[in-house]
Amino acid sequence: MSKPKRPLRVVAANDAKLGRATIMDRALAQRYGTPYVHLAAFAIDIDRVHRLEDERSRLPFGWEVFLTEMRLARFMDEAQVDPASLFEDMCLSVMDLPAARESQGPLGAQLPFAIYVGVAHQHLPARVGACFHAWKKPPVELIEETAELAKQAGLLARLVEHCLGAKLETPLVEPVRAALEGMKGG
Repeated sequence: MSKPKRPLRVVAANDAKLGRATIMDRALAQRYGTPYVHLAAFAIDIDRVHRLEDERSRLPFGWEVFLTEMRLARFMDEAQVDPASLFEDMCLSVMDLPAARESQGPLGAQLPFAIYVGVAHQHLPARVGACFHAWKKPPVELIEETAELAKQAGLLARLVEHCLGAKLETPLVEPVRAALEGMKGG
C-alpha cells in the first residue's frame, strides 16, 4: 500500500512576506526579468526604510523619492538596452493599483514619483513622461525639493548609509544592498 501523497506547499499570490502589499508585479517580472525585480525591490526596500521614520524625522521631505530617482538614473546609465518601456510599464502598473491612491499605499509606491521627477530633472528620457498625461497637475513641490536635495554635497551618501543601517524586521534584500553600496560614492 502506498503512502498518501502530500500536496506541495506553494506560495499563494496574496502571501505577503513583508506584511503588506507591494508594487511587485508578477507579469512584469516575467516580461522583464531580473532588471524589473531588482528595481521594484529597491523601491520597496527604500519605502520600508522610509516608513520607519516618524514625523519628527530629520530626513528631508522627499528623500525616498530622491534616492529612488538616483537609482533609476544610475540604472539608465548601466542598461544594455533602453529601459524606457520598462520604466513606463513599472509606472503604469503602480498607478493602476487601487491601494496606490491611499496614503499608505503598497510598499514602493513612490516609484511613479521618482520616475516623474527623474523626467523633470532630465535624468530619465522625456518619452517616459507620457504615462503621466492623466495627472491633473505635476508635483511641483516634490520636483523642486528633490532638485534641492541633489545640490546638497554628501546627502546621497548619507541617505545610502541611513538605509544600509536601518533596523528592518526583514533585512534589505541583497540586490538592494548591493545597489546602495554602489551608490555610496554619489
